[in-house]
Amino acid sequence: MSYQGPMLIKEPELRWPVVMLAAIISAVIALIVAGMHYLAMNQRNFNSYPAQQPAWTLKTGQAEFEQHRKDIVVSHIVGREKLHPFNNLTVELTAVVTNRTNRAIGGLEMRGAILDTKNSIVQQRTLTVVPGQQKLLEVDEAITVRVLLKRMDKHSDRAHKVLEVTGISFH
Repeated sequence: MSYQGPMLIKEPELRWPVVMLAAIISAVIALIVAGMHYLAMNQRNFNSYPAQQPAWTLKTGQAEFEQHRKDIVVSHIVGREKLHPFNNLTVELTAVVTNRTNRAIGGLEMRGAILDTKNSIVQQRTLTVVPGQQKLLEVDEAITVRVLLKRMDKHSDRAHKVLEVTGISFH
């Protein structure tokens, strides 16, 4: 028998099921990835502090609150922006908060906000930092606070970053 060259495999009944199986597996993987992305974008942030709220002793607007507020120093405010798919913008505000009062703080509530050029609120979030990130903020102790502002319009006017104390409870 003489050499007749390469032979072509003609098995179309075997080829199409393999192609269909590959297409179905690819579609399932794409759906799983899309579902995981959706859950990651809409799930509560694990890095944010729990919403445990103590019985607040002092809140914004009270005279004694304003006296103690000036002794809680919020410094080094930094805002980092990150553009996510679907044109959502996330801004992470971080700052160093130092307790300059003469008492340990058992509850500290803070508000992070982005303001436009007219000082109108573009996005804001209030959260409990102490207890949450840690149990107490001792005298002269400093902590880094992080507030994540999600789902902002990327075309919004973001002129000012604000991170301020809105509630204090002493231990």
